[in-house]
Amino acid sequence: MIRPTETQETAQRLLSLARKEGAEFAEVMAMQNEFSLKRIRQNQVDQPPAGEQWSIDLALVKGKRRKTVCLDNPLGVEKIIRETMERIDLLPEHEPHVPTEKFASVGQPLSLYDKKTAELSGDRLVALAQEATRQLAHHNLFLSGKILQGRGEVSYVNTVGTRQNARFTQASAAFFAFGADDLFISAYENSGGISIDHIEIERMVGKLAEKCELQRGKKKIDLFSEKDGGEEIKMDVILEPYFFSTLFGWLGFFGFNGLFVEHGESFISDKVGQQVMGENITIADDPADNRNKGMGFPFDFEGRPRKKIVLVEQGIAKRALYDSALAAEWGKEATCNALPPSSRSEGAAPFDLVIEGGNTSVEEMIKHSKEPTLWITKLHYPGMKHYQTATMTGVAQHGVFLVENGKVVSPVENVRFEENIPEALKRVEALSESRLVFDPLSPSLPSGVVAPAMKIKQFRFVGSTQRSI
Repeated sequence: MIRPTETQETAQRLLSLARKEGAEFAEVMAMQNEFSLKRIRQNQVDQPPAGEQWSIDLALVKGKRRKTVCLDNPLGVEKIIRETMERIDLLPEHEPHVPTEKFASVGQPLSLYDKKTAELSGDRLVALAQEATRQLAHHNLFLSGKILQGRGEVSYVNTVGTRQNARFTQASAAFFAFGADDLFISAYENSGGISIDHIEIERMVGKLAEKCELQRGKKKIDLFSEKDGGEEIKMDVILEPYFFSTLFGWLGFFGFNGLFVEHGESFISDKVGQQVMGENITIADDPADNRNKGMGFPFDFEGRPRKKIVLVEQGIAKRALYDSALAAEWGKEATCNALPPSSRSEGAAPFDLVIEGGNTSVEEMIKHSKEPTLWITKLHYPGMKHYQTATMTGVAQHGVFLVENGKVVSPVENVRFEENIPEALKRVEALSESRLVFDPLSPSLPSGVVAPAMKIKQFRFVGSTQRSI
């Protein structure tokens, strides 16, 4: 069980040791989390791991030399600090950035921690999975995926005097439904937030069953079966929030990161203040947005209190993101987006992206689609093909459908897209309400994307995937 002050005590102890060993500046981030996770395969919990994780990330500065240390165990850190300070004079000299600003402590956000979820009851997770399994069985479907809950604490301290600490909880479920008599029938849903009560079993099961039923007894269309290699297809698309959570995660890091922007490697390089997307697109990094179900973290990894940062407003690029080192180097104002000490060379990044939506439901988008349109659930295996234009690729899967004359007419084989994303976001016809998409790879720091579904004109596809079984 995490003691409420354990990471604070660890961080302060390591900071004091760094000073004693001769560090002129030091900063320490200590994070501890505990979790309960159930991996589900064909209605069975086949991996029920639970455990504890630590992350210690620190920077030491002496003269014109800076060294970072990152490890996953608090034991033995003292020895590593001593050895690092003994050898730091062997490093080449440069001009390390040393922060001078001290930030006031932000206090514990009430919305970030849920006592019931912090109990880490494995029985609750199993009960939720069993209920989903029971309901899906009525539709001749079985369940695979994962369901997890976690609790943790993060502390940040530095020799300037900044002291920050916050506890958090989180819970999420990412479910796949498959046809019991046809494994090529599949659908995907996720749900979660700070509390286990944020896992919406009824909504998830309903959507899974609906999409699987649309595939039952129907042959999937291969849109590229009669195309020659290298041919492309442009079609209108309805893309769900699950698709955009992954896409905007990439776009947020590579597009608005001040390091990439200043080096001319971002789609907004030299374009701040210009129209880069459609007028119906507004994007912010906002820890206080209530649609993220309490997951906005109160400080970044320099201890700077976080606030809303508007990145795109009505299609106009407003600003990039900077930690204090990037801001000093390029003469900009630091935002509240610093990464941990050992990751600062990667720039600065958003933590809580919010893409504003509209008032058109997915059902209405389908109803008003008279021309052939693809309705897509999920993005898999994304890649950034060209940073300066934010041209991305990926595979649409676990729910791809052809819509014609306002109706779903057939399931479709998985397709690969390749598209200039900012340009595509100039062709958005309709947006749904935005909601949280939360499917963490691990129970670390809570972070999700609030995104809408969108209908986009003439999205570019370059191929389909072939069945292997």
